[in-house]
Amino acid sequence: MQGQTQAGQLAANASPEMVLALALAALVLAGALLMAVWHIRQRARLLEEAERLRGELADAQSLAELRAGIIATAEQRVVAYAGRTAPEVLGQIPREYDAPREPAAFLSFRDWMPAYDAMALEREIDRLRAAAEPFRREVELANGRPLEVVGRTVGALAVVRFTPMSGMREELASLRIERQRTTATIETMQSLFDAAPMPMWLRARTNALVWVNTAFARSVEAESVDAAIDRQVEFFNAQDRAAIASAVGGKGAFRGGLTAVVEGDRRNFDVIEAAGPLGSAGLAVDVSAVEAVRRELKETLRSHSETLDHLTTAVARFDARTQLTYYNAEFQKLFDLSESYLDGKPDHVAIMDQLRTRGIMPEDRPLRDLKDEIMAAYRAARPTDALWHLADGRTLRVFASPEPQGGATWVFEDLTEKFQLESRLNALVRLQGETLDYLKEAVAVFGQDGRLRLSNPTFAEMWDFSREFLAAKPHIRAFAAATPYAIRDEAVSWGRFANSVTAFEEGARLTESGEFALDDGRMQSYGIVPLPNGQTMLTFSDVSVARQAERMLRERNEALEEADRIKNDFVQHVSYELRSPLTNIIGFSQLLRSFDTGPLNARQSEYLDYIITSTRALMTIVNDILDLASIDAGTLQLDLSDVDIARTLEQAVEAVEDKLQHNNIRIETDLAGAGTTMRADGKRVVQILFNLLSNAVNFTPAGGTVRLTVRQSGGVTEFAVADEGPGMAPDALARAFERFEQNAVGGRKSGAGLGLSIVKSFVELHQGEVEINSSQGSGTIVTCRFPAIEEA
Repeated sequence: MQGQTQAGQLAANASPEMVLALALAALVLAGALLMAVWHIRQRARLLEEAERLRGELADAQSLAELRAGIIATAEQRVVAYAGRTAPEVLGQIPREYDAPREPAAFLSFRDWMPAYDAMALEREIDRLRAAAEPFRREVELANGRPLEVVGRTVGALAVVRFTPMSGMREELASLRIERQRTTATIETMQSLFDAAPMPMWLRARTNALVWVNTAFARSVEAESVDAAIDRQVEFFNAQDRAAIASAVGGKGAFRGGLTAVVEGDRRNFDVIEAAGPLGSAGLAVDVSAVEAVRRELKETLRSHSETLDHLTTAVARFDARTQLTYYNAEFQKLFDLSESYLDGKPDHVAIMDQLRTRGIMPEDRPLRDLKDEIMAAYRAARPTDALWHLADGRTLRVFASPEPQGGATWVFEDLTEKFQLESRLNALVRLQGETLDYLKEAVAVFGQDGRLRLSNPTFAEMWDFSREFLAAKPHIRAFAAATPYAIRDEAVSWGRFANSVTAFEEGARLTESGEFALDDGRMQSYGIVPLPNGQTMLTFSDVSVARQAERMLRERNEALEEADRIKNDFVQHVSYELRSPLTNIIGFSQLLRSFDTGPLNARQSEYLDYIITSTRALMTIVNDILDLASIDAGTLQLDLSDVDIARTLEQAVEAVEDKLQHNNIRIETDLAGAGTTMRADGKRVVQILFNLLSNAVNFTPAGGTVRLTVRQSGGVTEFAVADEGPGMAPDALARAFERFEQNAVGGRKSGAGLGLSIVKSFVELHQGEVEINSSQGSGTIVTCRFPAIEEA
C-alpha cells in the first residue's frame, strides 16, 4: 500500500514529458526482447540447414569418389566441359598408349596426337560446346595404337570420352584409319595430278580410260574430265596406242617419244606408261621446247661450223695440251694438210715441224725462236698478233687468242692478196682518173674544208673556168665569181652548193638532185652526192635538148587528152539529146498501133514496123554509147545480187526471139554444169548475153543453131556462145573488141560495132575476162568468165 501510495505520489508529481520518456523506454526494451528471441530461433534454423548440407556434401563426395573409381577402373579418360570454366579431367588411359598423365598436358592434343587429328578434334569439341553437336572419331597415336574419342552432352555438360580400343575393335579401327589415310593420300595426289601441267591417265585392263587429269582433258579439247572419260577421247593416235599397249603388255612399261596435236600444234612428248594391278597408268611430258632448244643448239653448232668453213680466213683451235681440237676448211687449204692427219689431233709443234719440213714456215728466223713464240702465245694474258713471211712468198697475219680454260684459238689471215689488191687499187685509181677526164658529165669533188680536190675537163668547159683557177684548189664559195654564167633559179645557187659541201652534220649531208636554168638559156641538171671522209661530189649535165623534147611530148599528150575529153563530152551530149526524141518516136509508134487511133492498112503497118525496129535499134546503140561513156568516166556501178542463171538465160533468149523466128534459127542451151545462182549485176549479164546472142544470130545461116553453154567450176561462172557462121579472119579477130569496129563479112547486116565492146567492158567490170576462138569456115565461140566477186 505504501508502495502504491509512493507510485501514485510519483505519478501525481511526474510531468507529462517524464511519462512520455518512460513509455518510450519501455517500448524499446520490448523491441529488443523480441529481436533477441527471433535471432535465437533463426540461428537454430541455420545450424540445422548447415548440418543437412554437410550431410549432402559428404554423400556427393562419396558418389564422386565412387564414379571416379569406376572411370579409373574402366581405363578411359573423360573430359567434362561446363561453361567457360576449366574442364575437369577424370580417369587415365593405359601407359602403353603414351598419353600424357597430367590433365594440362593431356588437353594439349597437338603435342601428343597427329596434327590433322588434333586440329579436327579441337574443331569438333568447339562445335560440341557451342551447338551440342555429338561426334565420334578414331585416332591413331604415334605408337600405332588406336584411340576412340566420343563427344556428347550430358545435361549442361559437354563430355568427351577417350577410350582405348582392343581386339577386333582395335583391328577394325586400324583398318578404318588406314583407309582414311589412303583415301586422303589418293585425294592429295589426285589434286597434285590435276594441277600438274602434263597429261596423266589411268586405264583399266581393257585399255579403257578410267581417270584423266585436267591437263589431259584440256589437251584433247574435252569440256571436262568426265566428258573425256565418257567419250573415251584419246591423246595419241591408234597406232601409237597400239605400240604402248604392246610394250606394257610385254615388258610391263613403255617409255619413248611420241607426237600429238595439241591446240592445233603438233608437239613432242616423252611418254611413260606402266602396268599395275588394275590396269596401267601413264603420263606425257611436253618436251617440244627442249627439242626446239636442242635442235636450235645443234643448228647453231652446225651453222657455226659451216660459217667458219665458209670463211676465207683459216681458223684452228688447240686445247691446253696444244692438241688440235677444231679446224675449218680454209686452215686445211692454207697449209695443204690432209684431213686424216688433222683428224688425228696433232699438237701445234708437230704441225709446225711438218710445215717447216715441207718448206712452208718462215725462214727469216730459227725454228726454235718460232716455237718459243708460239708457246708464249698460249701463256699470254692478251691476244697476240704477228706477221709470218712464208718461204713460198705468201704473207700471213697470225692472231692468237688464249682461252680462259687453257688452249688458244689461232687465226691465219692471208695478206698476200691484200697487198696485191693495194697495187691494183693504185692502178685503178689512175684508171678512174683518166676515165673521169673523158666523161661528158661535169664532175667536181670537194673536201670537208670546201676546197676542190679534183675535177674533170668537162667541169671547166661547162662553167668556163680557167686551168690556173682550178689548179689553185679554190674554195667552193669562189666559184660563183669565177664563172661568166649566172644561175637563173631562186632555189639553186652556188651558195646552196657551198652549204651542202661544208655541212658538218650528217643530217645536212644528203643526196640531192634537181635542175636549173642558166642565163644563156641552157638547162642543167645537178647532183649533190656525199662521199666518205666528209667529201662531196657535184655533178652537172646539160639537159637542154631532153627538156625541149619532153616539153613537146607533154604538149602533145595534153592535146590528146583534150581531144579525148571533147570526144566523151560530144558522145554523152549527142546520146542524151538523141534519147529524148527516140523515146517519143517509140511511144508514138506504139500509140499508132493501139485501137484507139484507128486501123492501119497493110503498108502503113509495115512502115510502122520498120520505124519501131529502127528506133529500137537506135535506142540500143544510144544506150550502149552511154554505158561505154559511163565506163570510161568511171561512174558506172554494178548492182550486185544473187542472179538466177536459168532465168537470166530465158530473158536474154526472149530478147532475140524475133530474130530467131525471122531467120529460122534455134538456140540450144546447156545448163548441166551451170549451178543455180551467181553473184553479179543481173541487168548487165542479160545485156551481155543479148549482145552475144544477137551477134551469133546475125552470122548463123538460116536454119542453123546457136549454142549457149553455162558452166561453174572453182567459183568461176563461164558463158560460151557458139555460132555456125563463117568465122573471123585473124586481122578481124585482133580488132574484134575495138569500138565501132564492124565485121560485115558473112553477116546479114552490119551493126554499130559496139556489141563486143559492151560485152568486154561489162565482163571486166565483173573482174572477168572475154575470149574469142574463131577460124574462117568453122564458126566463132565467145567465152565470158565471171569469177566469184568478194564485196567490200
